[in-house]
Amino acid sequence: MTHTATPAFAPLVETCRAHGIGRSVAFELAKRGDLETFHIGARRFVYLESLRTLPQRLAARDAKEAA
Repeated sequence: MTHTATPAFAPLVETCRAHGIGRSVAFELAKRGDLETFHIGARRFVYLESLRTLPQRLAARDAKEAA
């Protein structure tokens, strides 16, 4: 029996680009703490759960700021 695990993280720039987020915006989101990232050597990786929940978290923050 083979076990295929779903990855928990992926390279930041390539993964964000695949989701329609450009390099500069990806790094800005990481800098603001909107995306959870970490480094391995010189490369930055993003936690996929953080990227998956980004739209809901941004919408909730915007709604809170508008109230």
